[in-house]
Amino acid sequence: MRADGRPERSRLGSLPVHDTWTSRDLPVLDATVTLLEQSFMVTVTDIATRSGFEPDVVAAALDALDPDYVDFRKTTTGGDPRFWYVYKATPAARRVVGQWPTAEALTSRLADELAAAARREPDAERKGLLTYAARLVGDTLRDHTVRAARHVLGQAFGAVPAPELGSPPAEREPAAGQLTPVPEADLPIHAEAVRQQEEQANRSSRPEADGEPGP
Repeated sequence: MRADGRPERSRLGSLPVHDTWTSRDLPVLDATVTLLEQSFMVTVTDIATRSGFEPDVVAAALDALDPDYVDFRKTTTGGDPRFWYVYKATPAARRVVGQWPTAEALTSRLADELAAAARREPDAERKGLLTYAARLVGDTLRDHTVRAARHVLGQAFGAVPAPELGSPPAEREPAAGQLTPVPEADLPIHAEAVRQQEEQANRSSRPEADGEPGP
């Protein structure tokens, strides 16, 4: 956004560039991660119901989030996005929505907890030490604390650094013996979509009865 209130324009053309992260992508991602806690996969329809967006808007958001944040799969539904689905969310997605901690967030939380402990401490000497510790963690030595937290979180999450909000997730080599995704044809959601398509095709192919009962 420019200082005069006008939207920034792309260098590649004259169309304005709008932010979709906070207005669309992040709410869709939050709804997706929440739903994946209740099911091993979620459809665009499920996400649309929870997030309040239309299915085509959800599909556009998931396209933008794939593959860094979600594993988004499109079944053969003739372009109808309602039965497209998310198979899993990545660790980066869980950190972005706050389900998993980042080094920055963990450092801020630690400083806040130390400050709160200082306010509750009746002993003057301990109160001063806690206040000093909160200032060190949250201000004077914040950079060092963030680096230490990133190292600890990296070990906790398989030595993958936790990216901060807005930074791309680190690439990770596939682990040996990694589970192979189930083929789409074997998934219940795919079978349901195919069944509905076949029923619709059968209804469309039947000749209309001219007032006579069918056989």
